[in-house]
Amino acid sequence: MTKQLQLAQVSSHLYCSPADGTTDRPVLAAVVGERATLVIDAGNSTAHANLFLAELARLQIAAPTFVVLTHWHWDHVFGGVAFAAPIIAYAETTSVMEKMAKQDWRDEALDQRVAEGSEIAFCRDMIKAELPDRTSLVLRTPDLSFATQLEMNLGGVHCLVKHVGGDHASDATVIYVPEDKLLFLGDCLYQDLYHGPWNYTTQKLFPLLDEIASYDADCFIWSHGDAPMSRAEMAEWMQLLRTIGTLVEQIGDDRARILEALPAHIGKAVDDDCVEYMDAFLAGLRRQI
Repeated sequence: MTKQLQLAQVSSHLYCSPADGTTDRPVLAAVVGERATLVIDAGNSTAHANLFLAELARLQIAAPTFVVLTHWHWDHVFGGVAFAAPIIAYAETTSVMEKMAKQDWRDEALDQRVAEGSEIAFCRDMIKAELPDRTSLVLRTPDLSFATQLEMNLGGVHCLVKHVGGDHASDATVIYVPEDKLLFLGDCLYQDLYHGPWNYTTQKLFPLLDEIASYDADCFIWSHGDAPMSRAEMAEWMQLLRTIGTLVEQIGDDRARILEALPAHIGKAVDDDCVEYMDAFLAGLRRQI
């Protein structure tokens, strides 16, 4: 499968590839310093990673010195073998990936894990689309692990790599670039996909929103987003999530009542996004009952 990939310079030191929902390719990024290049995430296949590496070379950006993973999900880690640089990850990410490296990724095994509930159909289908032939698939596990956070000096630019958790993945990690006032979110603010209907819980999401708001950042990058978000856009989105989540907790498991009350609380008509978030909080609430 041949796809085009072109890097965009998002800030003084950060270059990003676009996300591609066709086979669930996330954003890949490079933070470029005077003496080191830090790549964020390894891609969902060696083909994905190699396109990214070719773009770095075309732009005459120094080859990766380190690769850091935002979490263990397949689309962020399957391209690891394409990199010569050491791979760094949060300790839990490393632990999960060591188990993944021993799994059978052929069709029959994937289908069986979906049937058992240890894998989801969405990921299985995207894996098959990106990698129709997985006979030579090798999952490279991280070389270095950190316990809570890692501070890196790339030369003229610094990166704070920090574990933050959340509903989407308990090992979720963000990367903060203070010189550029930029925060790479990875997937940390997305819903939990693995436990029934896609869901949010206020217990995990609200503290994470506080964490994200604490960074002095003007630019926020999502791994599957179409474009970076400004601080104002991010603040507006987080307030919407807080309002919807709080309302669901106050009313409880009564979708019709929540829908009726929602416009007055959010100050606008309810759109598809609001309904998606409401249903995610309801699914999270039902998980706890």
